[in-house]
Amino acid sequence: MTSVTGTRGRVLTAIRGAEEPVTIEELAVELDIHPNTVRFHTSALEDDGYISQGRRPTGGKGRPRTVYRATERGARSGRRNYELLSTVLLEHLAATSEEPVDAARSAGRAWGSALAAQRRDGRRSTARVLAEFLDEMNFEPEQEGRRPPIQLLLRNCPFREMVDSHQELVCNLHAGLLDGLVSDRGEAPELIPFHSRTSCLVRLTPREGPA
Repeated sequence: MTSVTGTRGRVLTAIRGAEEPVTIEELAVELDIHPNTVRFHTSALEDDGYISQGRRPTGGKGRPRTVYRATERGARSGRRNYELLSTVLLEHLAATSEEPVDAARSAGRAWGSALAAQRRDGRRSTARVLAEFLDEMNFEPEQEGRRPPIQLLLRNCPFREMVDSHQELVCNLHAGLLDGLVSDRGEAPELIPFHSRTSCLVRLTPREGPA
């Protein structure tokens, strides 16, 4: 989910944290910004599905006032810190497992197998299937050559911040992930970390024994 930042993020945070639906004027006072600015951002947030409108009776003859509350999407749109979570899990694995490298590879393989089970890609090449998965995960794969051994250059590592402190665990988790994604195919992926200063390489070679 895309994070909402800046003034719009402040408006959403105020709406999300309110005990009851709030008006434009109440938001303007709380955030110390002009009501027209608040109105501009609430309109955009409503269009994007983060908030919804309601009505608050005035208690008299006046028209009900428009109020805003967070939708389910808006309620779940706070900032995330997956890097912290990853660090905690990796440090726990390193401290508690007798064979943390093997455990990381096994976890990656299970993850890859679970992802692969959600699709049926039997007619497409192993390189194509692997490249599509890796592209969705933001590895920015680029196929090198058409003849065996086929290689995929990975120009980005979405785990990069974790590599500095836990390179062996992260790279083995990644290697297991690759194998799990195509474990039922005739080619086996070999991960070559830091093939160059800014990229890793995946080489596909014939798998030994039955796929």
